[in-house]
Formats: sequence, structure tokens, C-alpha cells
Amino acid sequence: MVLFDSHAHYDDKRFEAEYEGGAEAALRDARAAGVLWIVNSGADIETSRASIALAESVRGADDMPEIFASVGIHPTETGRYESLDGAMEELYTLARSGCVRAIGEIGLDYHYPDTDRETQKKFFRAQLRLAGELGMPVVIHDRDAHGDVFDILREHRGIKTLLHCYSGSAEMARQYASWGVYMSFGGTLTFKNAEKTREAAGVVPRELLLLETDAPYLAPTPHRGKINSSKLMTYTAEALGKLWCESAEAAAEAAAENSKRFYGIEQ
Repeated sequence: MVLFDSHAHYDDKRFEAEYEGGAEAALRDARAAGVLWIVNSGADIETSRASIALAESVRGADDMPEIFASVGIHPTETGRYESLDGAMEELYTLARSGCVRAIGEIGLDYHYPDTDRETQKKFFRAQLRLAGELGMPVVIHDRDAHGDVFDILREHRGIKTLLHCYSGSAEMARQYASWGVYMSFGGTLTFKNAEKTREAAGVVPRELLLLETDAPYLAPTPHRGKINSSKLMTYTAEALGKLWCESAEAAAEAAAENSKRFYGIEQ
């Protein structure tokens, strides 16, 4: 099986604390399971730097997947930065690294009641503008903010966009698909109580659907509640294969090709 993990966080401290052998062992296990490519996503300036460092550290390693990076400021981290312009300048510098393939993850997260929505929107729009200036795609985080994310992305229809860990409705997925927006699905696709997610995945055009883990989070059934890693993508590929009425191998290969197209990876 050939797999592309389109969104993960191998710089997360949970790997060193919970995965035997740490992140390096997890990456070797992923390669042994058929994962050939991983995009490690930044969530702030520090983790964006860490994502770049990780990608550079494993370059050329035969026993690990090829790793690329995305750089961005996650909506829940936007309150940490006093200067929006200063943060954008740092991201601009980081984005010019050769291993960086997207701006992300960025977006809106209204899950917590004390959320500063206006600050999140300012950072979201600023990072979309940055992506437009750089000609780079964007990776979007949308949690309990579907309406505002939709409206802001409508303002930036010219930017290649991926909605990571898609959690919206099938109806909204159809609308996004009409704009050419990509959507990725992870372990949630295997959850028994996730009919809404499977319904949405079922209406996404084949050429716009990607697979991800969001590792170390959202491990698929039967590992739900445990640490997630890219080697567990096989369960998600099986779920997608059932949805598409084909083999897990065929579904995984199609999703991998979509990931390469989205991130501009030729090999």
C-alpha cells in the first residue's frame, strides 16, 4: 500500500512521551507500513521551525518517509503574538525554505467560550494574503466556525486550499468542491458515530480527497483514544475503500496522488 499522510505533527512532545522509541521510531514504522510522504504542519512560529528542521533532518533517509513542512499560526495560538506584522514577516522567511509546501495550519477555532474571534480573523486573513503573495497553498483548521471560515475563504477563492480533518456537512462539502477546494479525512472516518463525516467524504469528488492522520491525535478505530501515527493510516484507507467500493490499496493510491498534486510534489 502506498500512503501519503497529508497532515501530521511529529514535533509534538507526545511522541517522545508515549511512542516507544519516540518520533524517529514512529517515522520508521510509518515507512515500513507504506507511508512514503508526510507533511508536518506548524501551529505557531516555533513549531513551524521545528517542522522545517524535522524535514531537513530526515532528508535522504531510506528507512523514513520523505517529509515536507507547512508553516503557519493556528487560530488558538494567535493571542500569543503582539505584532501581526512581525509574525507575518517571520512566516514569510520560514516559508521560503525549500521543504515548505504550504501555509498552515491556519483558520478559525471557536470551540472555547473565551475565544478572541476578531484576533483569529485578523491572523487568518493576513496568512491568506501571505499565501497569495507567495503563490502557496493553504491548509485550513476549522473547528466550530464553519460559517466564518466559509465566508473568509470565499474572499480568497484564488488560493489553492485544503480543509484538513474536514468536519463540515455534506452540503458544504459540495459547495467547497465546486470551488476546487481539497478536503482531507483522518481517523474520524473510521469512528462508529461519524456518519456525518462519512456522508461528507462520500460527496467529495475523488480528485479532491486526501488522507491524513493529524498524528498524534485522532487515532482510528481500533486504536481510538491512543497515540496516533502514520502507520495507522491503513485503517483509514480501508474505510475510504469501503466508501468508494474498491480496495484500500486503490483508495490510498488515489488519495496519495491528490496529495502530491495539492502540495506540488512531483516524484
